[in-house]
Amino acid sequence: MKTTWIFVGVLAGLALMAGTAPHQAWAQDYKGKTVTLGYGGGVGGGFDTYAQMLAPHFKRHLPGNPTVIVQGVPGAGTLAAANYTYEVAPADGTFIGIASGNTATAKLFKTPNIRFDPSKFVWIGSMTSEVAATIAWHTTGVTSIEDIKKRKFIVGGGGATSGNVIAPTVMNRMFGTQFDIIRGYASSREAMLAVERGELDGVASWNYSSIKAAHSDMLRDGKIKILLQLSLSKHPDLPNVPLITDLAKTAEEKSILELIFAPQEMGRPLFAPPKTPANVASVLRRAFDATMADPVFLAEAEKRKIDLNSPMTGEQVTALIGRMHEQPEAVVEKTIELTNTGTK
Repeated sequence: MKTTWIFVGVLAGLALMAGTAPHQAWAQDYKGKTVTLGYGGGVGGGFDTYAQMLAPHFKRHLPGNPTVIVQGVPGAGTLAAANYTYEVAPADGTFIGIASGNTATAKLFKTPNIRFDPSKFVWIGSMTSEVAATIAWHTTGVTSIEDIKKRKFIVGGGGATSGNVIAPTVMNRMFGTQFDIIRGYASSREAMLAVERGELDGVASWNYSSIKAAHSDMLRDGKIKILLQLSLSKHPDLPNVPLITDLAKTAEEKSILELIFAPQEMGRPLFAPPKTPANVASVLRRAFDATMADPVFLAEAEKRKIDLNSPMTGEQVTALIGRMHEQPEAVVEKTIELTNTGTK
């Protein structure tokens, strides 16, 4: 399936169209309609891979078997996709955003340049609970996070809400690591190409599912060393690799890390624009749930070595976001200070 791109220059025109999108009863029957899955990140990256795999199966579970296409919304990690879905996309069930779990805490953490309130999105579900990994290229000689406390370690990053910017920033400030973050990479895949060229030492946060899907040979051949798991629970494949929460020395540090990395539990969420009618939201949610349980879909994921680790329903995602926003103000303020990526 060919991926197309939505360019920022057309957003103004599309915004005019979005305001007149119909919310009629056809939402119960998608026959003859086109549904767009608009993902953040770059072509060939993890979000592209998941969206491309989801599309043909998701359409079979939507009433009327509509056309489902995949489009990239590039820029600022997956932030642009969230802004686009919130501000521009039609709220009639024909556009679904796919972004990182960090979308859920972007407003809570006062992330610059966000123009959305995550509590107002209609959350459709999440394809997988992600375990991000900090990886080092084999020629660096780095074998643990402790090594990065002793030397500069150059990594590639995306936008302000990208895990590959937030995670190393937090580790530098909390634990004294020496990550040197070079921003401007559209995806972790692009950053990994720079690692292979010798421009970077590694990637500070890269979803393990993407590594398995696209670079299982590097794991097999020992080209990359996984140093740390950036999540609240270990991936079954990585029982001996420490969690970032293992680095915490105090209860407050652990609470902060849990708030930062809780979004990994909803690693690749789907969401519809605000004001999406309740009946439309129900159709989308149940179609997503059916897809996640579809034997044909699951068989394809297994064949392609794509992780579907603990998918979540839209209701579960909404509840998780609610819990994250109930943290004590002192913990939230300290977390904001640590995750502010606008300064070194």
